[in-house]
Amino acid sequence: MFNLSIDARELIQVGDVYDQIGKQTPLALSRALNWVGNKARTAAGRALAEQTGLRYGKVRAEIRTYPSRPTDLEYSIGVSGRPLGLKDFGARQVRAGVSAAPWATRRVFPHTFIVDKLGGQVFVRESKKRLPIRKLWGPALPKELVKDEVPKAWDEVAKRDFPGRVLHEVERLFQQPKSQS
Repeated sequence: MFNLSIDARELIQVGDVYDQIGKQTPLALSRALNWVGNKARTAAGRALAEQTGLRYGKVRAEIRTYPSRPTDLEYSIGVSGRPLGLKDFGARQVRAGVSAAPWATRRVFPHTFIVDKLGGQVFVRESKKRLPIRKLWGPALPKELVKDEVPKAWDEVAKRDFPGRVLHEVERLFQQPKSQS
């Protein structure tokens, strides 16, 4: 499992916020982290979909979210799993083999074929004999999550939106009517 995280201590001076709102600082920071984390998750998911060639809905279903709590000011996402079969990348049989689009680039895999009885997966023969056959794979989401544009999209949203969201949450705490006990 690979993770991308947002840590509040890296983005703002926690002491400054604590001076302003006191004991409710962890609550405000946790709310801000979760709001910004959800936005960053969406940006990272879209970048991951574009990078791998998968549909966003498939990528979104694979992403696990670990939200912040006032006692643990860290929001992270992660994905686990092995490489995805070429079937998930729009594989279709053509005369020369199978056409599929892993890593968002459509190409023909020569001498390959689709076996419907094995879930529509793409295979290639290991020898001139009928068997054995080997399944062909595309990208693995855990590897793709930590390379190229995905971490950049994550960091960009987190750094751009977090300070403003903390201010919003602090104002929200000040606007709440005090309960009378």
